[in-house]
Amino acid sequence: MWIICGVISIIFCIGGWILKIKESNRAVLSAICSLAFVIATLLVQYKMVLDWVNKKDWTALMDVMPSTFVILCVYAVILIFANVITIVDKKNNNCQ
Repeated sequence: MWIICGVISIIFCIGGWILKIKESNRAVLSAICSLAFVIATLLVQYKMVLDWVNKKDWTALMDVMPSTFVILCVYAVILIFANVITIVDKKNNNCQ
């Protein structure tokens, strides 16, 4: 499920950049939706880990979490910066 949320957030991010290039007012809305799905991705991943902890499935945690943690950190940082640039740049264009 977290992969689906991640793909949706990437789609919204790309859509935001396309709308930004076309100078559409909806670029900020797309960036906000992308950030919301980034949060949803992280929450769904946290829920999965919480289920494993409650079931005391330590082998699943040891096998999956080291690589998943790195992937999610890189994903979150890149998408947050990409969307913040879209939002901040759009606000700067409106002020001029």
